[in-house]
Amino acid sequence: MPSLLYIGQTPAEGTGSPVVILRHLRRLAADGWQITVIAEHGQDSAACDAAGWPVHPLPARRRPWWPPYRPDSAPFLRSIRTTLIAREIRRRFFASARGPDALFGYLAAHADFAPEIAARLARQTRVPLTLLIHDDAADFARTAKERRVLRRRHAGILRAAHRNWFVSPELAAVYGPPFSLEPGAFSLPPLPEGGARQSAYRPPPADGRPRIYYGGHIWPAQYPLFARLARVIHEAGGRLVLLTRDTPELRAFRATAAPVDTLPLFPSNTEALAHLSSHASGILVSYADTLADMPWVATSFPSKFIEYAHLGLPAHIVAPPKSAIANWAARAAYPNFTTPDDLAPLARWVSDLRDPAVWPALVAPVRRHAATDFSPDKIHRQLTAALIPQSAHRLLHSP
Repeated sequence: MPSLLYIGQTPAEGTGSPVVILRHLRRLAADGWQITVIAEHGQDSAACDAAGWPVHPLPARRRPWWPPYRPDSAPFLRSIRTTLIAREIRRRFFASARGPDALFGYLAAHADFAPEIAARLARQTRVPLTLLIHDDAADFARTAKERRVLRRRHAGILRAAHRNWFVSPELAAVYGPPFSLEPGAFSLPPLPEGGARQSAYRPPPADGRPRIYYGGHIWPAQYPLFARLARVIHEAGGRLVLLTRDTPELRAFRATAAPVDTLPLFPSNTEALAHLSSHASGILVSYADTLADMPWVATSFPSKFIEYAHLGLPAHIVAPPKSAIANWAARAAYPNFTTPDDLAPLARWVSDLRDPAVWPALVAPVRRHAATDFSPDKIHRQLTAALIPQSAHRLLHSP
């Protein structure tokens, strides 16, 4: 029975990378893998506890002679601390004749301490490390110096991994050779929950306006475009609904009297998907007007689009040119896409949502991608096949 050691933010229900990790771990456990989690301190481990996976906190300052360290310490002190923590993990989990067969983690834009420890451990033990990379952390840097430091640190982490999976070919290309030579070979979409929630056409509500939902976090730079989207959707006979967290920016946006409805986030992803399946006529995937407004969309891919594709609802994308989702739409010949400077196709799409004769053609491309490149089985098989080098895999499974 193969074993895997995950190091990083605690896998959990919700949004972002932690739930993607959780879904992969659940599938690995179902396939017979033994899962152990080494998690950051002070995080909810309920999902791991329910799955029966041991959860151990990252070792802190275990020895009195360890030098001091803070997140803003010099790179040298950080290097010492991550090396020492990796040694503590090796002492505890590799003491037996057979340690873990694979290491697993993800390199996040907001936190890279745990994956650096995983990289140190991979070098010390030669156990293969697989990393997921969902964002270009340098796009969130506040200064040019911080950007250079992040690039250098992350390049070292990626070099230590046996396999790096980037959320898009554009993100893979950012990191240079070997990833930029064949970026598609290193890209892996976020794993959706999936499931059979195929919605059927339903007439619009009593007011005759189909509800177009946008679900997820909203950055302040998105609101100017949302104001135009709301008007275009309203004039085409629909109604925009924002399913998102309440923030001062959202309250200020509502005060502008834009023709939009808002709903708070649901406690779980399952409840959110159930609501969309019952109430949404269509799904909107949107960013800001330009890449300059949200630089990370040049390489990040919207996991919610993949998630919502499994609802079997029509979905329209509004994104700036050269964004990762715009490039994907061009490669996939996805028909329901438009740029922020030309929303006429969106208006026609909203109008068509009310026509039951046209609806099957609107939903067909979404369902096709849900069954192919966004298939959770396909995505997980791709990751699983590369967790362990083939030579080690043969030894592991030999009689």
